[in-house]
Amino acid sequence: MKTRSASLSKIAKELGLNVREARARSIRLLVLDELRRVLAEKQLILNKYGVSCFKELMEKVSDGSLSDVDIHDDIVRLDYLEYREKTLRRILNKLL
Repeated sequence: MKTRSASLSKIAKELGLNVREARARSIRLLVLDELRRVLAEKQLILNKYGVSCFKELMEKVSDGSLSDVDIHDDIVRLDYLEYREKTLRRILNKLL
């Protein structure tokens, strides 16, 4: 762990930052990267069914355009991704 801290310290110094600022920025970028990944995966699922949000997808299921049995895995995954997005956005707000 000491080696990592020394590396972070050296990198921070090279960037003209203190270690605390470098750590905070690193964490923020990590969360942003995860949020981008979640949004991209969400968009892939939405595009697959020609909808723009979870609510629209569920409307297609309700009106019979799509079978919830056929797309069950995507519904579950999209629901999880929605939850994950909210969590990551909440974390970002706390970091600001």
